[in-house]
Formats: sequence, C-alpha cells, structure tokens
Amino acid sequence: MNKEFKAIIDGLKESKETPLHKNSRILLIDSLNTFLRSFVMIHHLNPQGNHIGGLTGYLKSIGFAIRHIKPTRVILVFDGHGGSTNKRYLYPEYKANRKINKISNWDGFDSQADESASITDQLVRLVDYLKCLPVDMLSIDKIEADDVIAHISNTTGDSVHIMSSDRDYLQLVSDRVTVYSPVKKKFYTPKAVLDEYGIPANNFLTQKILLGDNSDNVPGVQGLGVKTMLKLYPALKEPETLHIEQILEHAEKEQGKYKKIHDFRQQLAINKQLMNLHEVNIPEEDLIRIQHVIDNPNMTVDKATFMKYYAEDYLGNSIPNVATWFYDTFQYLTGFKLAV
Repeated sequence: MNKEFKAIIDGLKESKETPLHKNSRILLIDSLNTFLRSFVMIHHLNPQGNHIGGLTGYLKSIGFAIRHIKPTRVILVFDGHGGSTNKRYLYPEYKANRKINKISNWDGFDSQADESASITDQLVRLVDYLKCLPVDMLSIDKIEADDVIAHISNTTGDSVHIMSSDRDYLQLVSDRVTVYSPVKKKFYTPKAVLDEYGIPANNFLTQKILLGDNSDNVPGVQGLGVKTMLKLYPALKEPETLHIEQILEHAEKEQGKYKKIHDFRQQLAINKQLMNLHEVNIPEEDLIRIQHVIDNPNMTVDKATFMKYYAEDYLGNSIPNVATWFYDTFQYLTGFKLAV
C-alpha cells in the first residue's frame, strides 16, 4: 500500500466525536463501468465452461471498495435502458463509435453474439446476487449512470466516494467528493487531480469541453492539445474556475490565434451540455425516484440465498473463502446504527 493510498484510508476512519448518519459517507459505484472492466480483464470459466469473470470480478471489486472506504451506505448505479438517447438528440454522433465487434479481444467467444449473450446472462444473474446485499440499485431509463451519480454527489452526503475508471467524474472532485479509480488503484482528491493533470479539478470540465472526448466521439477544437490550451489559457492552472463562456468571450475579442476556438463555439456549447456533471438534466419524476432511494437505504441481507446462487453457478474459489469474504464485507453495513 503506497503512502498516498494509506493516507486516504487513514482519513476515512470514523470520528468518535461525530455520530454518523445514513448519508455520512456514500459510496456510489458506476456499475456497468465496473462490470465491463471485470468482464474484459477476468477470463474465468466455471466447470460448465461458462464465462464468470464479469460476475465475480464485479462482486470482488465492490467488496474491496466497501472494506476500505467503509461507507455508511452503498448505491450501485447502472445505465438505464437507452441511457444515451437524450444526449443523442442533442448530438447524434454521441458515442457513435461504440459499435465494435467484440469488447474483450478474447478467443473464448466465437462471435460478437456469443460475447453479448454472456454479458447479458451475467448482468441478469448479478442482479440476483445484489438483491441479497445491503445495498441500493438505481437504473433510470434514458439516463446514463454518470448523470445519476453526479446528481447524488451534488446534492447528498457529508462525503461521497465515486468508484469508476471514467475520468469524467474528476470534474466533481472537491473536499467533499473523491473519485476512486479501480484501474489505477488511486483515490483522486483535489491534490491528486492537480498533481496528475496540472489543473485543478474545478477546471477539469472546461478542459474536457475544449479538448473533446474521443471515447464518446465528441470532437474538440481542431489542433488544440493540452500544451497549447494551457499556453493560451494559463489561468486554467489557477485555483479560480475558468468557465467556457469566459474563454469564448475572450476568443471573440482577441481572434488571431484564438480564432479556431471562436469558430468552434457552437460545438463547444454542445460539448458543455454533453459533459457537464454539475448541472444534469433529469426529469422531475425520476428525481423523485432517486430521492426515495436516498431517503430509504436498504439494510437487509440474505446470506443464505447468496450462497445458494454461488453454489448453483459453480463459482468455486472465484472468491476465496467466500463465506468469510461475505461477512467481512457486508456485516459492517448491516450492523451500522443509522442516526436520524
């Protein structure tokens, strides 16, 4: 365990002077992101020859986060059906580059259809396991997980920890919000964001708007890289927030070397709407549903059924000492006395 990791963990220790309540320390897990990362990386098969890496990898990943962060409650957020629909209305090319043959690059699947079937089967079965745990699940049709996670982060909790390998969440990092990257095994605090990217977290959104996001097929200003961007706008490195509107206003006045930014202003306005997690667009009826989950945490646990599923799926030693793992991971949540 490196010094930075240990410092974060030490900082999560509960204060004896301050009583914890149900939303003192919320762990939000970007669940499809976590599942697919496990599916791609873990090529485990059960004795029947079925791929189980996504299922067991996901359970082990959330177990690691719970044991180390020790949240007062856990919310598992999945992308809703047609999650990108609303953003595609705004920008039809949004995530249009996601149509690829296979995601795992593993010869254990003969075709895209076989791989897709395995993903679906494991996700459906995963929900059965998660219903046995003292956690909450959220999935809102036509809403992506990052919008739901952002809304909860912006409105709820004394402290919030987001688990995802998606860098988009770094714009939310603050003294109250931390992002844990399971790929880098790193907690992103304001200092960690500044140290790695050279700009404070509060300017991370502006940088993304200007540079675009290839993974989501969102274009940035042509020819503009990080070095050029910081040369044109060194204020992005400063603690004060520099909004995209300020940059566009400056580019309009100056023109010259700033002309390409000015000429790209319409797309930059679209980029902000696509990328901004500080102001998310969620219908009122869905906000009510989210608030209900926030106000009514699930604290029940069904170890017997979990172990029954585990045996039925022939998961064996995929999770070593699974009974002990189960107790060590989830007893903390079930035994926690929630203050009003």
